[in-house]
Amino acid sequence: MASIPEQLARRQITVARTNSFKLDRPDAELRRLAEQGTVLLLTKGFYALIPEDRRGAGTHWRPTIEGVALGIAAAIYGANEVALIGPSAARSHRCYPRSLGSAYIAVPKQHRHRNTVLGEVRFVTRDMTKMDTVRIETDLGPGWATSPEQTALDLCRNRPAWNLTEEARTEMVHRLADRIDWDLIDQVAMSTRGVKTLHRLRGSLGRANS
Repeated sequence: MASIPEQLARRQITVARTNSFKLDRPDAELRRLAEQGTVLLLTKGFYALIPEDRRGAGTHWRPTIEGVALGIAAAIYGANEVALIGPSAARSHRCYPRSLGSAYIAVPKQHRHRNTVLGEVRFVTRDMTKMDTVRIETDLGPGWATSPEQTALDLCRNRPAWNLTEEARTEMVHRLADRIDWDLIDQVAMSTRGVKTLHRLRGSLGRANS
């Protein structure tokens, strides 16, 4: 039977719940591996595999909160059923250089927020089929995030109210503008009932509405 590190390494995103491991008493083994610096306890019941070159007792390695959010959500719902959104999607597109204390992840069903070793993960119930998403890479594995076009629209909506300063939100939107396909964003806005939001976005960037 494969060890816990081997089982984690085979996952698309190297995060799993305690009860996902095919071992007797996985909780005890996980605690031992955490003490050895092989896995990291993210939040109660969820562990991440530490990169091999950063392992060891007392390791200071920590993943990004975006990777943590994607990993936890994928462990609950499946990697293809969740996506980073809002500020977290902007971070995944490298459109905001500073780390955040919260991460936002779209999931198919309502789920309570979780405090983790990196900050709070906030779950937002959204239908993946009604979002424009792209593949992204995190330090815990690949997954999905809203596209630059969808992300910019989401950040300009009146709701949900992201836990951001106006300065941070504006910086994200302006950095995303360099990634936006302005023909594609018209289609995204139409399909997500975001035409008014698109007008607001264009206005904030000084671009005439088409």
